[in-house]
Amino acid sequence: MARRVVLAALGSLIAGLLSAVPASGAEEEAEQPTTVAGLLGYYKDLSNKAERVNEDLLRIQEELDAKRKESKDAGQRADSARKQADEFRARVTQAQQDKSRVDSLLSPAGDLNAMNAFLTGSSRDDVVSRMRAASMASQLSGTAAEQGRKAVIDAERAAKDATAAQNEVRRSEATLEAGATQVQRRRDELAKQIEQVKGVIDRLTPEQKAFLADNGDSPTGVPIPEGDVGAVLRYALAQIGRPYVWGAIGPDSFDCSGLMLTAYRVAGVKLPRVSIQQSAVGQSIPRNQVRAGDMIFYYTPVHHVAMAIDGNRAVHAPSSGQNVKIAPIDSIGPVTVIRRVMN
Repeated sequence: MARRVVLAALGSLIAGLLSAVPASGAEEEAEQPTTVAGLLGYYKDLSNKAERVNEDLLRIQEELDAKRKESKDAGQRADSARKQADEFRARVTQAQQDKSRVDSLLSPAGDLNAMNAFLTGSSRDDVVSRMRAASMASQLSGTAAEQGRKAVIDAERAAKDATAAQNEVRRSEATLEAGATQVQRRRDELAKQIEQVKGVIDRLTPEQKAFLADNGDSPTGVPIPEGDVGAVLRYALAQIGRPYVWGAIGPDSFDCSGLMLTAYRVAGVKLPRVSIQQSAVGQSIPRNQVRAGDMIFYYTPVHHVAMAIDGNRAVHAPSSGQNVKIAPIDSIGPVTVIRRVMN
């Protein structure tokens, strides 16, 4: 009887408090919750949407970082190619000047003073030797000039290609930046709504909050497998109670994919950063064969991940405002795929 009274009072309080919580976008059309279950559902729905947006933002930021590096590399290649082209041009100019001087000396109409200086020698053989050397020098200079011109053309083409690649990457970078700004704006809107709902929860009495609390199962007595799988699971379980923070990979807080990333790193396994990328790693496992250490991915498109403890439970970083905890696998959300990266 007392429980029903508390729940009824809590329902009335929730209805009154949430009436002052503004909504935005699609949430304006949804009815505000007036029950404990409704409040939890509303909070979970907002958190789920926020987590998906958070994962999208992380993925875009990763792609943006890669594009920025690609743009920097392309710029360095273009600068290097332009510098090389300048060096080749200088060599061509020098070779042409050398050839012109030699050709002038070998010409019948050449500078007599230069020719006399050139022909200064003690014997006929010495003069012939000098003439042959001059002729060879002219030919070599001409060859060097021709090869240099080809090198200049190749270097200029490389610089042009690198510049075009850099411009293309910059366009992609600008598109990603615009997308990141849009997603960031949506993330901020959801974060604001979540804070407003959390404010409602914070205004409840300790007794009322007890009805909303869900700290998950205790890790005490959880069987830990041997080897690397055991090390990974042990690390994940040791994080129970640490808060969910978007973009965090430890050691004091985690998001869902950050917990997987850091836990698997203990065994030397390098996972991608976000859950949708992680869901493509390893071997697909049917639901009835799940075992400790498997990663369980939720929703379509994938935007949440948990680590199996056994065939029924998993440890995960739930969402904003909650802590790392143990929960039944099928209660976390609709399972999309299960992956095993270690046997």
